[in-house]
Amino acid sequence: MGNVLKSGGQGLGVALVIVSTLCLSTEAIAAKIAYQGGAGVMTTLTLRYIIAAFIFWGFILAGGYPYKLSARQLQGVAALSLGAQTLTVLALFQAFQYIPAAMAILFLYLYPTIVTILAFFFLKEKITWPKGAALALTFLGAAFILGQPVGELDMRGVLLSVAAAVTNAIFLVGTARLLSGIQTPVYNAYVSSIVALAVGILALSRGQLHLDLSFQAWAAIVALGIVSTVIAMAALMRGVQIIGPSRAAIISTFEPAATALLAFWALGESLTLWQAAGGIVILAGVFLLKRKSA
Repeated sequence: MGNVLKSGGQGLGVALVIVSTLCLSTEAIAAKIAYQGGAGVMTTLTLRYIIAAFIFWGFILAGGYPYKLSARQLQGVAALSLGAQTLTVLALFQAFQYIPAAMAILFLYLYPTIVTILAFFFLKEKITWPKGAALALTFLGAAFILGQPVGELDMRGVLLSVAAAVTNAIFLVGTARLLSGIQTPVYNAYVSSIVALAVGILALSRGQLHLDLSFQAWAAIVALGIVSTVIAMAALMRGVQIIGPSRAAIISTFEPAATALLAFWALGESLTLWQAAGGIVILAGVFLLKRKSA
């Protein structure tokens, strides 16, 4: 009976991570639909994180979570939220304007490799030969993708996606330290609130916050807030608790492929043979990295 229950629990954990991955794979598509409906990058991000923050705080208050942070914890969360997470979403959502959604997500998935490098310097983790092989594969994949005729990919989108990978890696390494003393729902609530505030102020200062949007844009933004942010993070964190971070990370590498399929279905985007090959090589490198890090 114990083995059956354990097996069922593991199955639930896998299912939750798959749900999270599928939810995250809608991010790029929803963003592009919002753009097509008249929403700019700043409006989309501001409304997305406002929606997420309200839901996260409602969950915390309803659940009676202790949400007060020490001054040191608050400083750490604010620094990561402003200096890493805000920059990540700004860069990534700008990239969606210049290159296909699937390409942007593939470049974003260079971040596990960057995490390995940062962990070597800041967390004193060794770079083993499997990690070195993973580094080589991910960079080779990027070279495949970039080995296109001039004009195939807008370099602004490429550079913005890679920048998002770097800042996302910084965010994850910093988060690994902070979560040892902060409950995950509370952390998510603070991060989403700070990002919403930062992006909102930036949007207002630039005159880029517009609420006169089409129904299509509003629906996409609500989907971003609920599906791509709240549900995705809640499912992922619960899944990690059940099956562990390594297995969850391996499963989550399905996200770029899911994004590509959704982009093909919803936006009519397509990948060239070389781009598809590069994506497969990048995912192979990430899979190797995660598997050997288990």
